[in-house]
Amino acid sequence: MTSTKLERSRMRHKVSRTVLKSSEEGRPSSLRQQYASETSEEDLKKVVGSDVIIGKAYNELNQYNWSEEERFTYDQNKKREDDNLSCIMQSRIEGKIEVAKNLLKAGISIDIISQTTSLPQAKIEQLQEEIA
Repeated sequence: MTSTKLERSRMRHKVSRTVLKSSEEGRPSSLRQQYASETSEEDLKKVVGSDVIIGKAYNELNQYNWSEEERFTYDQNKKREDDNLSCIMQSRIEGKIEVAKNLLKAGISIDIISQTTSLPQAKIEQLQEEIA
């Protein structure tokens, strides 16, 4: 598990424990609910500040208050964003491969092509065999 995935997993576990503990004690599970009368959205943004971890934790807690429709919409948007990112990454790889093929046709060395495109030398050698 990568450190980012591990960090997310730990944060979700911690958030889940906090929400469970809050609900067992009869307290509101979200910070917004608990201090709703005295806390504005701007105040919360100031508290979160630029701390990414606190921001993620707040968002995780806030999601527990979403309706099914809000959760469904969020999941659909997240899936669309992930799909778009995947398409962009695939296009970048295809672009690098196309550039590598053109450089091979121009007689540029495999080392220079590898440095230029960030493709592994083995991949460039494979492309060279395909071209020949």
